[in-house]
Amino acid sequence: MAKFILANAHRDKLFNNRVARNVLWFIDYVVLASVMSVFRLMPVTWASALGARLGQMFGRIFGRRNQHVRANLTMSLPDRSPAEIESLANQVWANAGAVLGEYPNLAKLCNPKRDTLEIEVLEQIPAYSDPTKPAVFVSAHLANWEMMATAIARLGVRPCAMYAPLTNPWLDRTMLQYRGMLGCELVSRNEGLRAFVDALKSGRSPIMLTDRRVEGGKPIPFFDEDKESSLLPARLALRFGVPLVPVQAERLPGARFRVRFYPPLVPSDLTMDRDNQTVDLARQINEKFEQWITAKPGDWLCTSKIWPSSILRAKTDIYEDA
Repeated sequence: MAKFILANAHRDKLFNNRVARNVLWFIDYVVLASVMSVFRLMPVTWASALGARLGQMFGRIFGRRNQHVRANLTMSLPDRSPAEIESLANQVWANAGAVLGEYPNLAKLCNPKRDTLEIEVLEQIPAYSDPTKPAVFVSAHLANWEMMATAIARLGVRPCAMYAPLTNPWLDRTMLQYRGMLGCELVSRNEGLRAFVDALKSGRSPIMLTDRRVEGGKPIPFFDEDKESSLLPARLALRFGVPLVPVQAERLPGARFRVRFYPPLVPSDLTMDRDNQTVDLARQINEKFEQWITAKPGDWLCTSKIWPSSILRAKTDIYEDA
């Protein structure tokens, strides 16, 4: 939170100072831990609704982040008017806040005795009936994406999800405690490719969210403009000969969710070499994301730049007054 609020000129200087950094981390922890404690005392529907209100409020405070949201939405939905983009940006922030309110309530949301999760399987694969048969699951930051791990576990699959550790170590430990309710093994992004290779070798199934821009990734079309994209899900699926399954999370009324498992993706031309098959699968993944985002853009957490600044500035007028 401190990084969002502080101006760029002061932010880097303060975070490069160990004492100042620890003070800001402590402030962040106290503020967010207090808010999370309030959420945890509430019924999950109340916490989700209050979080959505707070998200909308912070969307107005975090002006630069809100510009990124509007620019990403404008790139993705060029036929929408500025007023529609503004309304959708408000929905994005509401969803982000709802997710925040839901984190300390993950134990309730993941409880199979509660009517909070619908699972829809469009095509059966061996992993759903044999826990020794792994798959690679790929998705985007939609609705409350954390619920996908619980849905996968309920199918009898042993999921293994990669997460990005928070810079603030106190908050990172808190978030890991909340995510411990998902029924999923968690591996740090810092562990790299080896963690997922080991997971597949032992029959566990990786889950990856690849809608964000990956520095140094492969340029793959995304809403008609190249986005640096991860090839890891496609590469692992091809290397181990396991299904590559797109998974979509949707938000339903009342802090409820639907998780939909799509048929596995396969290369469009099996005569292509491995590298071209990998790129082809990555292209298909981006196409799935396009369909889901177009259908429910307000569910998409797009608060960081999905495309480089040069593209966003050239293709939108969001930053003209910045």
